[in-house]
Amino acid sequence: MVTQVSERRITPLYRYLLASADMYYCEVNQRDVCVGDAPRTGLHIWGEIPGGGPVTAVNLCQVFLEYAMYCQTWRDSSKAYQNMQAFGERLGKALARYIQDSVPAEMAVNPSAYALQYVLESMNAHFTIGQVGPELRFSLADCPLLETARCTGLMEVELAHHGIRSLCQSLIHFIDPDLVVCAPPEARVAHIFSVIKPPVCA
Repeated sequence: MVTQVSERRITPLYRYLLASADMYYCEVNQRDVCVGDAPRTGLHIWGEIPGGGPVTAVNLCQVFLEYAMYCQTWRDSSKAYQNMQAFGERLGKALARYIQDSVPAEMAVNPSAYALQYVLESMNAHFTIGQVGPELRFSLADCPLLETARCTGLMEVELAHHGIRSLCQSLIHFIDPDLVVCAPPEARVAHIFSVIKPPVCA
């Protein structure tokens, strides 16, 4: 379910093509990746068909699964992963700019942690947050991409997961280049995202 936000606070970040799920992978529509600020829940990122309104809204997992389907139009694995990585990086930078231009007071102390939290919430992920030394860990109960894939029939999970990793790394690096963000290498392994402040060398 997508959080409802005031239309005045909705900002489109990026528009991508939707491809059909049949053997021809033809273009069928477009969708905007939007970000909005709801008073009670904070920032939220979702996808929406231009002019279609909330009835066309999908969560961030479906955005990446849809784009993964579109990437298959190249019919070349390396090209598909390159395009998915570029998509994640561009989206991460656009989201970072939005956050830096409209940072709520509670985010000022640790904006990167809040940014990653909002990404995971926009994926409908169930997670806990824990501190281990300099590392802030976001531990997911399960993989929301897999659940969304089961519900939608969009099964390019590994490719979509690569895009999510690129999004998170680009987002955190843009906000604070000194931080390192780690993400699960694959969708079907332990689901832990972490933000680490590297030690200062003497």
